[in-house]
Amino acid sequence: MKDQDQERFGGGRKRIDGGISRRAAMGSSGLMLLGLLSGSALGQERRRESGREGPPREMQERIEQSRAFSERLRNAGSMEERMKIMAERSAWERKRAVERLKDELGISDQEWPVVKPRIEAVYDLVRPQPRFGPGDREPRTEVERRSSELREILRDEEADAEAIKAGLTALRAAKEKTRQELAAAQKNLRQLMTLRQEAMLVLNGLLD
Repeated sequence: MKDQDQERFGGGRKRIDGGISRRAAMGSSGLMLLGLLSGSALGQERRRESGREGPPREMQERIEQSRAFSERLRNAGSMEERMKIMAERSAWERKRAVERLKDELGISDQEWPVVKPRIEAVYDLVRPQPRFGPGDREPRTEVERRSSELREILRDEEADAEAIKAGLTALRAAKEKTRQELAAAQKNLRQLMTLRQEAMLVLNGLLD
């Protein structure tokens, strides 16, 4: 009877020991999994902190270039130099905007030499370069020239009606010519675009 009891108790101990062993193994596996997850999260956090997951290269270049322009403006010795730097920045922004359209429209490197001049022609008419400072007074377009002439006529309080009428007619003719040039440039660009690309250019304000 004792042997049978010992065998039962011994078996019970074996079952108990086995149960403890399984729980210990499960607990150990859980700790290992938790350690792996924690290590992965910690690794990601360290990569973020070290700057390995930084902004895209294009954005980094833009930030660096903007900082360079800002630094030059701070160190400029005269207003004339400041205006020159601002004009350079405006030209750089224009170039960057045109180049960005290449990626947005999905234009290949082979197609770009044909498409780029047409985009630039429309871009220059829709978004002409701004003026910087009093030194930049020379008219750049026919509309600017005719506007300057009419403004000069109106400075004379005694200017006769015929002179005003002639100046106004010339300005309107120049504006109409510009509208026609823009329509032609937009047509040339639209001919190379798919419907999707045309829609994107409408959203960008380059096509109507």
